[in-house]
Amino acid sequence: MASAFRSFLTASTRLATGPRFSSLPTSITPRTSNYASIAPGRIIFRSKHIDYTQKYADKLQQRAKEEGVKSIEELKAKVLPTAQTAFKKVQPLETDNKESLSSAAQKQKQPVADARATSAASSSSAGGAPGSGNPSLDKIMKLDLVKDLDAEEISKIWIQKHMDQEDSISAVVPAETYKKMLKRSKDGAGFILPLSHGDGVEFYLMQFAFHQVIFTSLLEYKTHGENARPFLTLTHYPELIDDKQIVLMHGVVSTSPKVLTLDQAQILTFGLQQYYVGDQPEKLQLLEDFHRQPEKFSHERLIELTEISG
Repeated sequence: MASAFRSFLTASTRLATGPRFSSLPTSITPRTSNYASIAPGRIIFRSKHIDYTQKYADKLQQRAKEEGVKSIEELKAKVLPTAQTAFKKVQPLETDNKESLSSAAQKQKQPVADARATSAASSSSAGGAPGSGNPSLDKIMKLDLVKDLDAEEISKIWIQKHMDQEDSISAVVPAETYKKMLKRSKDGAGFILPLSHGDGVEFYLMQFAFHQVIFTSLLEYKTHGENARPFLTLTHYPELIDDKQIVLMHGVVSTSPKVLTLDQAQILTFGLQQYYVGDQPEKLQLLEDFHRQPEKFSHERLIELTEISG
């Protein structure tokens, strides 16, 4: 299991090279994430709020009519108990795998650089982590054109560049936040995250691989093992971590096949933040249990604590 896990990660890193660009955009209006001023300890990435009731109002009204109720609120009251039952029914299907998955994660000591090594690597001409397969930032961005800009200006340029790219998300991570995330990943480089799926939930496996984080569904991994396909790959560029105190992130949603929407990719990215950046004691305990005490790890508690929908 651990060997297959490693093979899957090695193959996955090849898919993380994002679109390249060589000129700076003039407009700086972000779309895929709500732009925020840089603040220590916070990732500049927040999933946009979606009012699903409003978005699907016509379909819900039609469903209400079919169910013989007068309003969307009455429809919710009628359907919710059934949805909750279906939501819980999915748990035993995945729970049987928790021990083997946790054991694989515990044995898988992926060489992730700590914050100091990251800083040193970012100052080198190579840029990305040695052997990670990451493109260095200077290959996709003219660093000499941004060296005199401050962190906020660079952040706006980065977000703007990716905002019109399909199947792509982007973010800017404060240096201290990224160092914290890397440090925590050294103690546990893999985890699972729940994602709302229809009336139930699906689990996604995530794994740090140097400056990348790779996501695939647990079902995909259980089915294909070392041939499992990554559905989302986040690539971090630490080259500016010393001079500008930021790390640039670009996420690519796989289109072959396309399993995740951009909203779902954002939710998974936020899930990563919840456990590898946040300090909520119960979430930290879940992360600890997953790697150190798999017999205590609770999928039900994971779902309760994790924000799994937009």
